[in-house]
Amino acid sequence: MKIDLHVHSKEISPCGHLTLDEVTDLYCAAGYDAIVLTNHFNSIVEEWHRQYRNVTDFAAAYIETMHNAEAMGKAKGLLVLNGCEIRFDCNANDYLVFGMTEEHIRACHRFFPMTADEFGRWAEQEGILFYQAHPFRNGMTVTDPNALFGIEVKNTHPRHDSRNGIALAWAEKFGLHRIGGSDCHQCGDAGTGGIITEHTVRTMADLLHVLKNDLYTII
Repeated sequence: MKIDLHVHSKEISPCGHLTLDEVTDLYCAAGYDAIVLTNHFNSIVEEWHRQYRNVTDFAAAYIETMHNAEAMGKAKGLLVLNGCEIRFDCNANDYLVFGMTEEHIRACHRFFPMTADEFGRWAEQEGILFYQAHPFRNGMTVTDPNALFGIEVKNTHPRHDSRNGIALAWAEKFGLHRIGGSDCHQCGDAGTGGIITEHTVRTMADLLHVLKNDLYTII
């Protein structure tokens, strides 16, 4: 199965230029079996959009987008799973999170004030996988490897230098799990990254099993 682990849509991510309909069409055309929708998940999104009265409204919109994405993908033969690209209030780092439930999304006000260390400890207890996205891109702060399950070592976003080679060397040095994704925001980004696995993925639990056990290769 061919899966992109890092995809945005404009319904939630203000830097996204593609609707869910456009995203799912593009990935079907590119021959992907699945994508993980990792829209931006942070308190700053509330300020960017200025359409939510509070974080409760933001969480509701996030969940609605998740459901719409799953249904739209199913209708087109594309599995759409839902993750998050979380940013904490303390700095500009981005983290990819796989395994968050709707209950967790509704409780987002608990997570935004956390540090990466605090969230990492919580995520490990909950069986949630916590990776730093594009950790060596400009503006990022290196996170203590002990707080992370892994890092994104191949980010193919064409408008940023993610310094993938440094990320790979860092992962090797500290024994971090490695993932890749397109970081898709607009048309030319779609279908340029992700993973390939021989294992069947139908649910987030299936994907977590594949990721935890490194049962994949990075595209």
